[in-house]
Amino acid sequence: MIVWILIGALTMTVAKLLRWRSLESAFPCLFHGVVARLFGLQPQVSGEPISQVPTLFVANHVSYMDVFVLGKVLRGSFVAKAEVAGWPVFGKLAGLQNTLFLERRAAKAREQIGVVAEHLAERGNLIMFPEGTSTAGDYVAKFRSSLFAATEGVVIQPVTVAYSHYRGQPMTAAQREFYAWYLPDPVNAPGVNNTPFLAHFLQGLGLGPATVQVILHKPTRITAEFSRKACAQACEDAVRAGLMRALGQEENARAELAADT
Repeated sequence: MIVWILIGALTMTVAKLLRWRSLESAFPCLFHGVVARLFGLQPQVSGEPISQVPTLFVANHVSYMDVFVLGKVLRGSFVAKAEVAGWPVFGKLAGLQNTLFLERRAAKAREQIGVVAEHLAERGNLIMFPEGTSTAGDYVAKFRSSLFAATEGVVIQPVTVAYSHYRGQPMTAAQREFYAWYLPDPVNAPGVNNTPFLAHFLQGLGLGPATVQVILHKPTRITAEFSRKACAQACEDAVRAGLMRALGQEENARAELAADT
């Protein structure tokens, strides 16, 4: 792993120095694919990623491992919270891959929207986690619609990430804890994975094969008739439905919907 990280950092540094845009664009897919394999993560893709550039891919977020899975499947730069830039090693690697580091403060909202819009216009695809946090992997939190304001006219494709099977069998909640890395969410599912990042990371390298379903849903876009809030809600609904199907919880989801109506 250490050798591969060094190779990745060196390759991306050279690509940037030489302005070798084709390598700078293509290498992250290879890099993430190798890391995913080291973790035993086996992406199972349903649907096709939109080939139109720029595209904004919006996905649910379970842990940092999502980056390895989606980075293997999709071409695009990630949107991450500003704190990630300061993470040892991984913050530097993320920066080399043109990750956008955004602050969550309301005072910065207008500026952040401009940064996202500029990247989409000049550098291409983005991969964003609009929940704004990671989860236990068995539900989808509310999508924040603020950054959707930067995407008017841009194709948006919802993506479900589901850690569904471990060693060929449906993954239990206890097994999913080895992959999920999240903070408390009192609204959806109280709890927290307290495992320190490094311990969680190293533990993941020793796990067996795990199937991660990546479901690419029907694309959409913001229009005069379809607001950013409506678009964010539609994407959230599509991602949630995909997760429920992948985890075999469709009947539970229908029962909850019926109870609310």
